[in-house]
Amino acid sequence: MKPRNLLLLLLIIAIIIVLFLLRRCKEPVLVTKITRTDSAYASPPYRKNQLVLIFKHTPTAAERTRIKDSMHHYGIDTTKIQVKGCPNCTDMPVELWNAPGIETYVFADPVRGGTTTGTGSQGQGEDTSSYYSPNFIFQMPPDRDAKEPAQITKMVSRRFNNKGTPVRVAILDTGLDEALLNAGYTWKNPLETAGNNNDDDGNCMKDDVVGWNFANNNADVRDDHPGRHGSHIALFILNEFQRDSANALQLMILKTHDQKAEGDMFGTMCAIGYAVSHQANIINASWGYYSGYKSNPYRPLDSMITTVLAQKGILFITSAGNRSAAADDSAIKAGLSEADLRDLTKHNMYPACFNNIGSNVIVATTVNDTAVSPTQNFASRYVDIGVKADISENGMQQFRVPLMLNNSYISGSSFATAIVTGRIAAMCPVSMYVPQLKKETFLNAREVSASKNEMIKEKVKEGRYIIHN
Repeated sequence: MKPRNLLLLLLIIAIIIVLFLLRRCKEPVLVTKITRTDSAYASPPYRKNQLVLIFKHTPTAAERTRIKDSMHHYGIDTTKIQVKGCPNCTDMPVELWNAPGIETYVFADPVRGGTTTGTGSQGQGEDTSSYYSPNFIFQMPPDRDAKEPAQITKMVSRRFNNKGTPVRVAILDTGLDEALLNAGYTWKNPLETAGNNNDDDGNCMKDDVVGWNFANNNADVRDDHPGRHGSHIALFILNEFQRDSANALQLMILKTHDQKAEGDMFGTMCAIGYAVSHQANIINASWGYYSGYKSNPYRPLDSMITTVLAQKGILFITSAGNRSAAADDSAIKAGLSEADLRDLTKHNMYPACFNNIGSNVIVATTVNDTAVSPTQNFASRYVDIGVKADISENGMQQFRVPLMLNNSYISGSSFATAIVTGRIAAMCPVSMYVPQLKKETFLNAREVSASKNEMIKEKVKEGRYIIHN
């Protein structure tokens, strides 16, 4: 081929390439539907076709449109979105969006920041106006078979000292047994009249006198869990006030878990919002979920606990967690060794692993004088304080169920958590619950009476523990 013809051919090819590139720039980028390939270890179970949105402020119509446009570009059929808000309509704007495959949006990489042209700088689970998360399922951390009494009966007849400045403790759990509902320790909503089936305080919740059932969206907070998990939590908290107390106790009952001890992100966030708006001082959260997913689709709950609650002066106390056959099996299949299963730095459990030096999260586990219970999680990076058990049986550390005539024992970091909650609520001055509070202020308070043991400091921060009485 002659040089002149060769140059002409190359010029034509160059023009074709330029035209092709210009055309590509003008065409919208097609985004395929997001798919998930995570194992059960990588991501905890979540409710299909649901996405939880926690708005940083009341969203404008334009912000909602931008979020939906972004979802559409990721393959979500936004015409099928149905929106459900928290029952407590006067609290922070938390919404549950339902649509086929909508939960996959949060795992997009990068997240488009609620727009079609964002850079993804916000990271997963966040945009400029909201946090969002799959509706993860939260369960009570199992430790032993549920063989506890079906009801709270035959209680010790004692006069309880319930004088002093009230400390309001919100229990996010399975509810409260009827035998305890009228014990004089439950918080009473001053703006709500019991039994009139009216929304007296205008928060869209009828008869929320002592709290609310976020599992079934009604005012019935009775504990229908076979093992009465939430009721036992209340007993351990009550016992610390009976043992010694500088304060009066008000239990706010927020039923976030059903009779199967199962709750979810949406109900939990709504319950936390309720606790905030009704001036709780402490939130007891004896539940959680395992996950090996290293990105941060849990940002909404993380931000709420470690930032919002701290700013409001509310202490969040949660359990380190116990062994779980399903989670352990999944982790082993993913390559984790049996020796690492209880190590929270290797086998993450949330919200325990949201803990950090500056946050307001206290994680409690069960210990004896020299060792952490082999059935419960540990890591000095996360676990702030332990509780010495009453007895050790077959390697399991157990507590005697307090305030009951029958001599029964129970084990689990859930109840160690309640003991820490009760001790702090009973003894620490109410003046300590201030904006930007720090957990170390409470943990090191002389009123808590914590001891330290060098033999457990690699598993519990500073080897710190208290004794259950």
